[in-house]
Amino acid sequence: MARLNEFRAASIIALVCAAAAPAFAAAERDDNQIEELLVTARKREERLRDIPVAATAIGAEEIRAQGGLANAQALLSNSPGVNFANTSNSLTSDVSVRGSGTSRATNAEAGVGLFRNGAFIGGGNVAGRTFSGIDLFDVQRVEILRGVQGGLGGRNAVGGSINVLTQRPTHEFEGYAFATLAMHSKREIELVANLPIDEHWAARISLDLGEQTKGFYHFAAIDHYADATRREFMRGQLNYNNGPFTANMMIERANERVPGLIYQVVSFPSANFPLGYATDKYNMAWNSPSAGKQRLSNFEFTTSTELGWATLSTIVNLRDRRGENQYDRDALSPQFFAGLSAIPGRVSTAGAAAIRVADYAQGGDQVDHARISYYDGHLSGETNGFDWVTGGEWYLLNDTPSNILGKSPTAASNNFGTISRSKLRFSSYAAYASLGKDLTEKLNLSGDVRYTQDNADFLLRQYTLANGTNPYVGNIPVTTASLNPTASRSQGNVSYTATLAYKPSDQTLFYGKIGSAYRAGGFNGNLGDPRQPNAIPPSFENETVTAFEVGFKGNLARNLYVTAAGYTNRYKNLIVQGDNGCAANNPACPVQATSFAFDAGPAHLWGIEAEATWRAELAGGNLRVTVGAARQGGSIREGRYAGFRQPQQPTWTETYSVNYRHPLANNVSAFVNVNGSGRQGGVQEAKQTPLLADYYSLFNVRAGVSWPSWDLTGYLNNAGQESYRVFTAPSATGDVRRYNLPRTWGVQARYSW
Repeated sequence: MARLNEFRAASIIALVCAAAAPAFAAAERDDNQIEELLVTARKREERLRDIPVAATAIGAEEIRAQGGLANAQALLSNSPGVNFANTSNSLTSDVSVRGSGTSRATNAEAGVGLFRNGAFIGGGNVAGRTFSGIDLFDVQRVEILRGVQGGLGGRNAVGGSINVLTQRPTHEFEGYAFATLAMHSKREIELVANLPIDEHWAARISLDLGEQTKGFYHFAAIDHYADATRREFMRGQLNYNNGPFTANMMIERANERVPGLIYQVVSFPSANFPLGYATDKYNMAWNSPSAGKQRLSNFEFTTSTELGWATLSTIVNLRDRRGENQYDRDALSPQFFAGLSAIPGRVSTAGAAAIRVADYAQGGDQVDHARISYYDGHLSGETNGFDWVTGGEWYLLNDTPSNILGKSPTAASNNFGTISRSKLRFSSYAAYASLGKDLTEKLNLSGDVRYTQDNADFLLRQYTLANGTNPYVGNIPVTTASLNPTASRSQGNVSYTATLAYKPSDQTLFYGKIGSAYRAGGFNGNLGDPRQPNAIPPSFENETVTAFEVGFKGNLARNLYVTAAGYTNRYKNLIVQGDNGCAANNPACPVQATSFAFDAGPAHLWGIEAEATWRAELAGGNLRVTVGAARQGGSIREGRYAGFRQPQQPTWTETYSVNYRHPLANNVSAFVNVNGSGRQGGVQEAKQTPLLADYYSLFNVRAGVSWPSWDLTGYLNNAGQESYRVFTAPSATGDVRRYNLPRTWGVQARYSW
């Protein structure tokens, strides 16, 4: 079976390379030539094919063909070696590239550098490890760089970096209206207008308004849909362009509800429940709401000045993000057990007595307010044959999360639960430089270096919600020292990259590089339940890595572009995720598990990956196919977890995208887009069980017609109705399980001017 599965992924690459023969025959066709994408991920404008980095760039045309980027998972489905750790709540999910950044649902930062228009936006307890919805709206381009980017990307760019670039104002009167109607009463409209003012000034207004009032996951006890959504995105930009000087100001406001945390409880047969029980996968037994909410305000001001001998670029970004994650800690309700008790033989006498005294009011609420300030200034130019960049940045995070664990008062514990409030101030200063030189016409040597100084102060206080008319009046401090940590840390880091690149032609590139990066350590902001079987450490150290990589990118034909890379990453201290052992069906601690980050020790991870894009004329239409695959492996080398695999790192990942457009009569054309991803193998948690869901492939289909100014499209997401477990938490008494979303469908109309 293993050999068969490896053959599946390897054959993807083989099939693409086999396409080279017909591609060469069509090489003379300019309309099928692979386009020259320009990217700025390394702080200067370069052709994607000239960067000695494994990279994927998704342009506006491809984003439009996919109907936009609805969420971070849609964004990441286009790049091999990338995994999305899905908690069903996008505010607590995270991005993983090459096995880095797999600490979902903890207070750890992302292992991937998250950038918006060149500004670092990661950090914060809720929604700090992924992009927000408004970040992926009205996008010009997405740049995904795989592999360590510590020299220029800085903190957390261990697995790579992702830069999302927003469409900027232009001096053309243009825009679009984009409407969506879909199942579950989903309605959404995007309105974008580009407004030229005079020869120097232009503006761009972008709005996205929508809601979905129903969903798959219904809580009948409170008539609540966990996957209902709402979004209100507003953006205004003002651009000034006067010869060598350009400035852009952007102001954004977003209110968003995203799908909440969802899971199914399965209890094995026991004395209380002789046949066991399982809550329904879609008609949930919860009696507390489940929803993710976010309010975001963002101000950005960027400038670019041509000085003749160099270009000066500056970025100021101020981001205020308030997130909330509500959930039901016990995932059960009296209504569920009333129905179970009505079935003969399902509940014993002792079980009925336990049901009567059980507490079904165990709710949870994570609230977070993150304020991020980012300032960057850098010079880039070419002097005496040297390409260079030099600059500095300052990042400041002020984060104030609260974690409320509610319950019903009892004689033994006469309170409404606990609330943990914490404060984190994280300040990071950095200076960086890059230098490159052509040693010959075909050989280039370049290097990046960066010094970063991090300073962090952390304070956590836990309170008991006192019994009274208002549970938030008269909070009683918990005096246990382990539940009220105060800590500080100050640490410097030097990251670097050295690259040797060889270009036998203008269309091909071979490279080898060595580089380093680090992921900032931190503090666990939720120290769990006093009944927890596994204690949660208050803090964890920096994760550092040294990486070695060789790669190729270039055209095998005018219309066939291929990239391939092999790498090994040597970690000094791998940060992974664990949990405290609580579970809804654990009698000792019958609440949802608390996840936390900890230091697992040194690790060696490795991988190989390839991606190919082919364009050709087929049956009178234009076809574009992009296929990628990655194989990943490695393990922790020392300590308690020696020999264990990195959690949330699939053994295989595959991606593919097919776009076909065919002209019809009278300026009308038909189009179809299929994009998807798959994965196989790997482990879910540090304890190596359970395994990640075995091989699956998710794909989305869009098809429609377009004519001047109009597009009409129908779409199916998860068109193959693939069903798999995203997450499983097994125990001796039962499982907690989470599944992916079933198929969804809708129609979209777009008018452009």
